[in-house]
Amino acid sequence: MTSLSYERSFVLPRIHVSAIGENSTGLTQVLQQALKLKDPKAQVNSLRVEVTTSAWYNKTSTQWLNESLRFDVTGVNTAQGGIVQADLSWKSFNVSTGFPLGAAEVNRVGENYFAGVASDLAAHNVQNSFIQTSYQVNGVLVEPTQFPALVRNMTILDFSSFASPLSKWQESHAVPANVSWTLVGGKGLGMAMVQQVNEAGAPSTSKYGLFYDLAATVSAPRNTRVSGDTITLASSGFPEVVMGGIIISTVALWSGASLFERRIQNKTQRRKTKR
Repeated sequence: MTSLSYERSFVLPRIHVSAIGENSTGLTQVLQQALKLKDPKAQVNSLRVEVTTSAWYNKTSTQWLNESLRFDVTGVNTAQGGIVQADLSWKSFNVSTGFPLGAAEVNRVGENYFAGVASDLAAHNVQNSFIQTSYQVNGVLVEPTQFPALVRNMTILDFSSFASPLSKWQESHAVPANVSWTLVGGKGLGMAMVQQVNEAGAPSTSKYGLFYDLAATVSAPRNTRVSGDTITLASSGFPEVVMGGIIISTVALWSGASLFERRIQNKTQRRKTKR
């Protein structure tokens, strides 16, 4: 398969779609079902979602996809003796179903965009003294025979990596009235085929795939105390709403094939020049 066909396999259409309020009802229901598996009392409100892709950059063979979800969660608070507590154990929810938003599939990107190319990549499992090939899904090495099926089941809205207790997240007081906790739930997630080329004098590594990071922020009134996944405040200062923001940041669709091929071509040209 040529590098050009790999590049085209990884290119997404230009997308800039958003949904707020009534326009996000369908996705709100999907999130609601997922949260209720973690906490039956949790209610999703005021969902705002935005999905954007950049143009394909030929020089670097990259394209960027950004997804952000922001929403309020109610129903997770309990009050006793003037003290209000909120249980945030819902934050590590996982959405397994697909959801289209305009021209974009928000969640099941593996099944909708990369199933075909994953099978092609798995079929090009080169192992010799010159090239070593490996496959990864969410940072874990997998067998080439497993790679296509795991890519098809890959979902973006899998926030199980946020299971770490809120008390261990990074605390911030950047907004005077609020305190917030932020966690980078995963770096280098997604799918990739990695080729290590042992060329004399210039070993290199090329990657083909979808790579993304996950980050989340939870906000509450400034005087809130946190223990594990429970936040506590005197009832006079505690609203019903707990803010939740989940950002899927810097999603890179990256094919290293053209970079590798250009490097080989440039070296060949230099050799010809010397002659």
